[in-house]
Amino acid sequence: MSPSRVGDVLEYEYPNETKEQLEYADLEALDISKLNQPGGKQELAEQVLRFINQNGFFYVTGHGFSDEEVRRQYALCEAFFELSLEEKLKYICDTAKGDFRGYKPQSTGKLAARDNDERYNIPKFTLEHERPHPQLIREHWDEIKAFSLKIHNDVLLPLLRLFAYVLEIDEDFLVERHRYEAEGLEYLRYMKYYPRSAEADAQLGNIWAKGHTDYNTLTFLFHQPVAGLQVQTPEGQWKYVRSPRDAIIVNIADALEFLSGGYLKSTVHRVVRPPAGQADRPRLSLIYFARPEANIILKPISSPLLQRLGLQADAEQFSHDVTAEEWARARIAKDHRFRTGLVDQREKEIIAGVNQKYYD
Repeated sequence: MSPSRVGDVLEYEYPNETKEQLEYADLEALDISKLNQPGGKQELAEQVLRFINQNGFFYVTGHGFSDEEVRRQYALCEAFFELSLEEKLKYICDTAKGDFRGYKPQSTGKLAARDNDERYNIPKFTLEHERPHPQLIREHWDEIKAFSLKIHNDVLLPLLRLFAYVLEIDEDFLVERHRYEAEGLEYLRYMKYYPRSAEADAQLGNIWAKGHTDYNTLTFLFHQPVAGLQVQTPEGQWKYVRSPRDAIIVNIADALEFLSGGYLKSTVHRVVRPPAGQADRPRLSLIYFARPEANIILKPISSPLLQRLGLQADAEQFSHDVTAEEWARARIAKDHRFRTGLVDQREKEIIAGVNQKYYD
């Protein structure tokens, strides 16, 4: 639903949930508020050990975000996309160089089948990323900054400490490689998928975003009642991901898979045409992408757990050292080439002999 204004305050209410009976993935929920309770860290670690090598999608509850905070960001998201295309194009990102900061427009014409969304990526609030933004964003700068920092400090860092504990390494090892003030690109994304006719969607297998993995550390997806997000199970089945209003959906991405020797798996997911009653409206997404510092080498860490599991040496290896920034820029640039029609087939090798897996 579009945002409304009460005075000069943006407000947003979610679309209605679907009434269709969909096949949902059975995902675990980690209540990170337990980390502050006696025995809570051990309880959550045992929970992670039970499910994490089977499914890299999970929920986080006890995260401290209010419903109002999230809806405020959705209101800003919707308001941004209502700006004129001329205004938005002033802030276009340079995806050809692997840079996702700023605005990415929706593709049109014959390329529309490859790219059915528009995005605005707001990088972390450090001097490195100072750049122009629309007046709408500047007017709400402090609010957006507080929201982004809260994800990093209150959700990302506790999860990184928990995963380090599971891997039996120093609990600050991963945290020290995700310092907010260090060079690197984390960003908050406002995203909007556009509906297509049933006939157009049918010709494309009802796919709005092809199956893929993300290239960062962890991806955080906030409540979105328009069904469409699906995860691929270890058995190769596609199942919908339910979006509880009080939970953040988290998925493990490439960088954490490389660092954990394949134990923490980068999860394959896609977006499909929503069910009847929802398919005729745009689908907004509010997403935060956490990424290691730019110069972190993506190679398996030395972990007693990985050694016992035999994963220390068996993980897919680059032919030479590759940093988190190099991997991300290579993936973004390859995606740009296909999305904009410079190549007609997705390119398999990303960098240093490691391939991106494509699905669908």
